[in-house]
Amino acid sequence: MVVFLWTALDFRIILKASMKNREKLHLGAKPAPGDLAFVQGYVNYISWVRQKTDINQPEAVKTWLVRHGLLSPAATLAGRETQTAFLLCESLRSLLGTNSGAPLNPDAIRRLNRLVKRCRLAVIFGSDGTAVLHSSARGAEKALGRILAEVINATMDGNWQRLKICNNQNCRWVFFDGSKNRSGRWCSMAVCGARAKASSYRKRQRHQM
Repeated sequence: MVVFLWTALDFRIILKASMKNREKLHLGAKPAPGDLAFVQGYVNYISWVRQKTDINQPEAVKTWLVRHGLLSPAATLAGRETQTAFLLCESLRSLLGTNSGAPLNPDAIRRLNRLVKRCRLAVIFGSDGTAVLHSSARGAEKALGRILAEVINATMDGNWQRLKICNNQNCRWVFFDGSKNRSGRWCSMAVCGARAKASSYRKRQRHQM
């Protein structure tokens, strides 16, 4: 059995980690390529924020949006806008579940369609003739529209189906499945995969007794 002994110095090093390194934590060991990593980081981060009742949730959501250039530092985030950010995260997680074998949730689809309308997403042509998804909303809804646009782009280029939720019920981290046959089940084979195998082994042993 391996025992990890954490010292005060270890915790100071973690707390002093750069913003870039903290963002990598939200992407985990299997980050998505290109702008899809942007969506992956959002879902993992907002999921974490929802579980933290001891922090200022609107401020935490705003921090992520500002850090990624989606919201002005001077902007304020109301409770309703925070709940909209949570709703988008929850709906995307439900949609991602289908990539891991879960049935499609019609309610999640309806919520996402309502969010698309609320964020005023539309296709526009740029000066170079390229068609892009653009949100004509303002503030937080415009920021969330950018995230939805990346999701739509990923569904069209085929990468969305590779974004999955870890099969470990104690983890449920969003990861990118880069395997050739798209059979990935865990965000980390060394951690969640090993735990799943150990759990299966213990169950087999109990049945044999």
